Amino acid sequence: MGLISEESIQRVAEANDIVEVIGSYFPLKRAGTSYRALCPFHREKSPSFHVNPARQNFHCFGCGAGGGVLRFVMDYEHVDFPTAVKRLAQRAGIPIIEEAGGPDEDRKRGLRQRLLALHGEAAEWFHRKLLKAPEAETARAYLKSRGIGSEVAKSWQLGYAPDSWDAALEFLRERKFTPEEISQSGLASAKDESEGGGHAYSRFRDRVMFPIRNDYGEVVAFSGRVLDATAKSAKYVNSPETLLFTKGRVLYGLDKTKRDLIDKKTAIVCEGQIDLISAYEAGVRHVIAPQGTAFTSDQARLLSRFVEKVLLCFDSDRAGQQAVSRSLPALLANGLDVRIVELPDGDDPDSFIRSQGAEAFLAQVEGAKNYFRHSVDRARVSGMLDEPAGIAKLVKQLGPPLALVSDAALRDSLVASLTTDLAIPRDAIRAAMKAPSVESSESEPAEALRAVESIPLSQGMAILVRLALADETVREWLRQQPPATEIESGGRLLDAIVNVGPKDSELAVIQAVVADMGEAAERTLSAMDVRYALDEPLPRAQQIWNGLLGQKLRDRMEGLKNSLGNPAFTTEQRGKIQKQILDLKIRVADVLRPV
Repeated sequence: MGLISEESIQRVAEANDIVEVIGSYFPLKRAGTSYRALCPFHREKSPSFHVNPARQNFHCFGCGAGGGVLRFVMDYEHVDFPTAVKRLAQRAGIPIIEEAGGPDEDRKRGLRQRLLALHGEAAEWFHRKLLKAPEAETARAYLKSRGIGSEVAKSWQLGYAPDSWDAALEFLRERKFTPEEISQSGLASAKDESEGGGHAYSRFRDRVMFPIRNDYGEVVAFSGRVLDATAKSAKYVNSPETLLFTKGRVLYGLDKTKRDLIDKKTAIVCEGQIDLISAYEAGVRHVIAPQGTAFTSDQARLLSRFVEKVLLCFDSDRAGQQAVSRSLPALLANGLDVRIVELPDGDDPDSFIRSQGAEAFLAQVEGAKNYFRHSVDRARVSGMLDEPAGIAKLVKQLGPPLALVSDAALRDSLVASLTTDLAIPRDAIRAAMKAPSVESSESEPAEALRAVESIPLSQGMAILVRLALADETVREWLRQQPPATEIESGGRLLDAIVNVGPKDSELAVIQAVVADMGEAAERTLSAMDVRYALDEPLPRAQQIWNGLLGQKLRDRMEGLKNSLGNPAFTTEQRGKIQKQILDLKIRVADVLRPV
């Protein structure tokens, strides 16, 4: 995909009022000329999160988070810059212009938009069938037996695929989707299992349909559950991988649950869609489900953007335990604290919540043990630890995942705990810590948000930055002065502001500086208190600048004076130093002369 043009980024930023955008996520209260709220990025009891409509930025005086409207969406939604631009563009109805990427890329982008439209139409068609079609009665009865009524079905847009070879395809053709688009969607299969074959047929037939959405809520695929218990076909059929959908890169339910994941910093991982829906509708909302029973590296990286802890709530049978083992390397390699939730034999989250309730389920979740403690306890109950061979087998099993624990202190603590529990020397455990290769992936991870420090400024430099932002005459005068970095390292921010050139507003200056210097500058500028106007900006800027520069020159002069006492200097060297001191005195006098 091509780069988003600077023109598009500028238009998107200007079209989205930051008060309206943030106010769509949570309530803001007016406080004078600004707005405030409890900060969404850290826990607090009194509001320190401020939104400034004049400067179109936000800042939290508690945790330091801050920036413009794009930065807020990036931090709040945990998305990268291009995604934030596109979401705000969609909100404002602004078309995104991307720099040319060639005809193939343009075709792919166009096809992707058509496939998104096709999936949206298909999801709605399947949903209408479930709610109204007589032939969907079995599907409605099945969902009711699982505690899913019409309101829940509507909330998740569940559907029903009729027991027909081509009803869904005929609907899509009526909606003017081409044979190529239908084929590329994965809703049709060219392989015909019926007699006389040769034609495309509907992939999903007589199944309850679960739309699979990306984290932005767009339908990108489907999962269909069979209704006929005697059918020879697979219990679940998923869409094949398409331009929209890669199985190992999507987490079911993330579009609904991500804010709860972020708030709890914890994800309860269920095996299936119904488990997740049951938990969510019962009020347990920090849940997700992989597309399949094991995590891929891409899914683990995606999840690590939202949480620190993962609680695997898979079935207690052999398949569930294998899913835990297959998921572990990817999760641990991405720095996640992995714990295991144990439910009674024969139960899954859905059945347990329906029989015992959400509170009982959360009690089980609270009792989750880290993977290594869980494994030792299971081995002890099974009698595996009664024999040296069993202990050796367990150590061999735990060594590789233990090596993937990135936190050194936690890893050492786990090694010490295993040493005590298994009564074996540390060296035996460390010898087994040969990390397995985590499955490779061609995709680059969406980078997790990092804490970025603000640019440190002295009080005087901070006032100069304020004055330069607000007044072009100040910037013009400062262009005639030496670089601000001669005064302090934080002067690089002032230099960037001065070098922007004429702009028609303070906001335009800020946007230009942030585009050049990045997030550290954005956080620094957003933190500035601009509630009160500064009178006589140019004289005040000249006074502060001359004071800072004069002090810097005096400090340098004082250092040279102290160096004259060095006995290693020759008479000629001392003469040169004295000449430098004299020059600095003249410069200080010139700098401090009234303007």
